[in-house]
Amino acid sequence: MDKQTQKNLLSPLHVWALSLGCAVGWGAFMVPANLFIPTAGPLGTMLAMGISTALLLVIGANFCRLAEKYHDDGGIVAYVRNIIGHDHAFLAAWILLIAYLSILWANATATVLLFRFLHGDLLSWGYLYTIAGFDIYFGEMLAVWLVIIVFGLFTCYSGTLARYLNTFCAILFFLSVIILSAAMFSQVDTSVFKPAFQTYTNPIMQIFSMVMLAPWMFFGFEAVTHACDDFDFSSKRLFPIVIAAVLSGGLIYILLAAMAIMSIPPEYASWTTYIAQRPHLEGLAGLPVFHSVHAVFGREGLLFLCVSIDCAIITSLMGLYRTCGRLLYFMARCEVLPAWFSKRAADETPRNAIIFVMLISLLIPLLGRISIVWLCDVITVVGSVAYGYASYCAYLLAKREGSRQDKFRGIFGVFISCLFFFCPLLPGLLLGGSLDTESYLMLSVWSILGFIYYWYVFKHDTHNRFGHSTSMCIMILFLNFFSTSIWLRQVTEERLKDAATGSFTGGYSIIVADSVVQMAMIMIILLLMTNIFITLKRREHDMTRTLQQQHEVNHAQNTYLRNLAHDIRIPMEAAQLSVHHSLENCTICSACAVESCPHRIPDRLANCLGQLDSHSQYLMSLISSMLDKRNMKMGGIEMGKIPLDFARMDWRYTLQHIKDIFALKMQEKNIFFEVYPIELPHPHVICDTQRLERLLINLVSNACEFTPNAGGVMVTLMETGPAAVKYQGQDVPGAIYEIHINDTGTNMPPAIIQHMAEPFELETSGLGGLYIVQGLTTLLGGSIKINTNTGQGPGKDIVVTLPLPLAEPLFEPAAEF
Repeated sequence: MDKQTQKNLLSPLHVWALSLGCAVGWGAFMVPANLFIPTAGPLGTMLAMGISTALLLVIGANFCRLAEKYHDDGGIVAYVRNIIGHDHAFLAAWILLIAYLSILWANATATVLLFRFLHGDLLSWGYLYTIAGFDIYFGEMLAVWLVIIVFGLFTCYSGTLARYLNTFCAILFFLSVIILSAAMFSQVDTSVFKPAFQTYTNPIMQIFSMVMLAPWMFFGFEAVTHACDDFDFSSKRLFPIVIAAVLSGGLIYILLAAMAIMSIPPEYASWTTYIAQRPHLEGLAGLPVFHSVHAVFGREGLLFLCVSIDCAIITSLMGLYRTCGRLLYFMARCEVLPAWFSKRAADETPRNAIIFVMLISLLIPLLGRISIVWLCDVITVVGSVAYGYASYCAYLLAKREGSRQDKFRGIFGVFISCLFFFCPLLPGLLLGGSLDTESYLMLSVWSILGFIYYWYVFKHDTHNRFGHSTSMCIMILFLNFFSTSIWLRQVTEERLKDAATGSFTGGYSIIVADSVVQMAMIMIILLLMTNIFITLKRREHDMTRTLQQQHEVNHAQNTYLRNLAHDIRIPMEAAQLSVHHSLENCTICSACAVESCPHRIPDRLANCLGQLDSHSQYLMSLISSMLDKRNMKMGGIEMGKIPLDFARMDWRYTLQHIKDIFALKMQEKNIFFEVYPIELPHPHVICDTQRLERLLINLVSNACEFTPNAGGVMVTLMETGPAAVKYQGQDVPGAIYEIHINDTGTNMPPAIIQHMAEPFELETSGLGGLYIVQGLTTLLGGSIKINTNTGQGPGKDIVVTLPLPLAEPLFEPAAEF
């Protein structure tokens, strides 16, 4: 890693700012007075914030545990893909996308809303239409477009400046809230916080209702898991940073809630009456946080507060642009989105993905502010699903690793997430915390759109990665059915109330139309599920037929190989017998006392016959292996199914045998060839000698074939250290051996190294022996690594590492090299 790359990495302070900025934005200044204080009062709000912070830290611990294990900027999508599968990963990506986009759009439109509050109708020109009581003006639309474009392009092209600006704004935002609240505490009397709770409901229910909104308040803190590749520190240090970010966010919510009632208008006796009348007030009086700051510090304090709000919006926009871009980039990398989204700039910024987010965000001002609020309400539900996925993945990981503490934390996180999911969905359960009627409809529509796109991805899946999880389809169906049912209930109840008061102008047909909408949504998902299951059944049938055909081919191949081996064995036995007789004659001749006998057999011929005998014995062992009934029953020559035949062996004799096999061939090509052991304290080991020799023969044969004339091939063996090795179900003393096959032949392309486990790729490249080597190395419990001299001349070094149990020496004479 060069110095320039190191400068582009994120420090812990940058990561803290990113987490805080994505989690806390414009809503922190509005929601305390609009929802928290009216529902739970000052003390109830503080207690709820404290409990919510603690619960979110449990979720954060699960996220950080996964980030430590899977160092991937895909975040929860990558974790779900690796642990549960691609189907659930798609659902996780889809719900994250709507959540992050909703927060991004809410903060982008908040700039104009803030301008409207502070400066009146300065931008309210060019009236277009009204949505849900919110007037849409062309002037405000242009202002929102300007904000979206400026921050989108800035995130794309600013490079390292973006992270420094984001960090600066996050620090200023956090400190300004603390400074303002501390200054106000010194100026006001604590009696303004009485009563501590809302007076007309149960305090416990008040706290519980606010705690259940924790995903809405804190969602986004986990966005840092989409930046793991940019950390300049270990992922093990991520959790303390997340703790700092979540605690900072909780403190900001508490302080802003307290500031909302520190200075109420003088005409109200207590905060209860003021907050009750707030929806009917205009100007600063309708914005409690703004009113309190202005009443205590005047215009200067209000400007300071606006700077704090601007910093919150800036950190949120830049952080969420970055996070959405990384999420879309990861989805494209997984081939869920087109490859266009996977293109990045030189500084690894996913510009195409960020530009796409910017372009679709330009449509948001057309929907109006109220529609965005309805969409943001969905975060409570989809955020809990994301948190549930993270906790469940952490549980499965802990179960796999046997960590009892992590398993408990994962289960607890799943339980919390289930509460976060169901409680806001049930109408009337929470005090002021249930979703609006339109939010249920938006949730249903988004789930349908997601399932339609999932169906499209499934139909075009060439790698057979999707369609393996029925539970994911059931989750989508449940989410759609549940949300549409509650939407229908809510809208019917509202229209019946309007009819009772005489304000409902529609007829029976409108209520029927609502039911038809619900049935249409459910039918769309059912039809798509039916098509998916039919396709899966067809794929399963085709796969079964393919497996049956492959089984028949394997059976035919095994039968042919066995018959062929049987036919070869007969002449091989005769040839081996002739070699033995020739060696006997050589022995008799060498014992003859006549020195100058004209019929004397040359010593060179005796050596060649000895090597021929060694070769024939090796071939006979291979033929015997092919005729072994156990191998035929277990699938023939498949690497992972060959039973090992462990026996005592001496490394020195094995290496000498390899040297004898290739000595003449190397000499014919004028190749320097040497085989010798280095630092071999324990030459006697327990191993399958036949498979080990086959591994070495294939490696040396490839080296000889691809090394030009006058080149060199060197085989060395070294013992690198002791090791505990599994043998016959027990840990026995062993050692780790490294075999190096160096040659001066052509370099091996990286693509070939990456496809060593694929026989077709290697056969087409003339390196089929490497597939055999890969399988034999795995079978013997070792590993293989190929080092090429790229940029430093031709040649390569193939390193085979084998952990083998030691055997007691029998004091046999050592082989000579």
